[in-house]
Amino acid sequence: MTWERQSREDKRDSSHLRLNLLMLNLRDFSYASSMMKLIPLFILAVSFKAFALETDNYIVWKKELKDSSYHINRFFAEGIEEALLKIPDHSEKSCDQMTRIIANDFASFLVHDNPVENWLFEVLTDEEIFPDNLKYVDKSIYREPYRFYIPWFGLAPNIQANGYYFGTDKLSHFASTGMTYYKIFQKALKLKKSREEAMKMAIDYGVLDEKSIHGYLASGVFSYADLESNYQGLQFYLRFCEGHNSYLKKTSQGEWKLRTRPDIKDYVSGYWDESFYTSYRLSGDWTKVTTALKDYCPLMNSFPVKKRMQSYQSRSLMSFSILYLNEKRLSGKIPDPTKSQSLTDLCSL
Repeated sequence: MTWERQSREDKRDSSHLRLNLLMLNLRDFSYASSMMKLIPLFILAVSFKAFALETDNYIVWKKELKDSSYHINRFFAEGIEEALLKIPDHSEKSCDQMTRIIANDFASFLVHDNPVENWLFEVLTDEEIFPDNLKYVDKSIYREPYRFYIPWFGLAPNIQANGYYFGTDKLSHFASTGMTYYKIFQKALKLKKSREEAMKMAIDYGVLDEKSIHGYLASGVFSYADLESNYQGLQFYLRFCEGHNSYLKKTSQGEWKLRTRPDIKDYVSGYWDESFYTSYRLSGDWTKVTTALKDYCPLMNSFPVKKRMQSYQSRSLMSFSILYLNEKRLSGKIPDPTKSQSLTDLCSL
């Protein structure tokens, strides 16, 4: 079965999800119920900037970057504190309402034009981000003639946090699509869904997004690393109110305060790195990156790369999202890059 032509089972799954989203009445994402029919008009309406940036994580196989956790944590902690100062009438607002208002300063519809990415571009040094700009397409795995927008908008550069390398685009997914997951999750709970069912509905939205606007349509890529950063964004927003050490706490005066500063190390893992948690590419697009990927065959078994991948494997726990996506992949409902797009197999040719 080719993924360019959706199977009947996959169509039923997409229809079921669209119906669920319609029932959830998510005004922010009401386009999902008729996504496939409205895609051309949608693109024209929101302009080309709706496409998310791709990234090339292989390009840092020969690089060691300094940890950016301090800067990422500072952005979110200071952002929460600044938002709390601006929000009026704390006593009249629930923790959930405060979370959604604060998230407005972190999230953006234009996934690649996100506040956290823009801020990091300003504060990180050459030792912490590579490349130091978006215009490195000609040196990337996308250097062959590719989707028209990639040379135009560029690629997300790489950073490192807690020993994990990933594109800055993952933080946009974390902050923006993570809030989408949060809204779906909370609405599902109000409809008496279990937490597990609500989680799955949020992840199913991400799958639909990867099969359309921010995946196949934009770049021909179905990114599992994007889906993981989406899910970790959901966990981030849930932490605002849940647990004994939640980020927000209401004082006796009725004011919401930041109790615990967020730490990106609680969320990032090797599954944010697309050279570890590999993406699936539509067949025509896969052939365009194979030549560039073969350049990395000599590095694949080098000591630094093997050490990095072994570190990822030993320290990265599989999240609920990863386990759920594995079930969908094994049942043939989503594409499996390990079957036909493995770098190991490519390098053995």
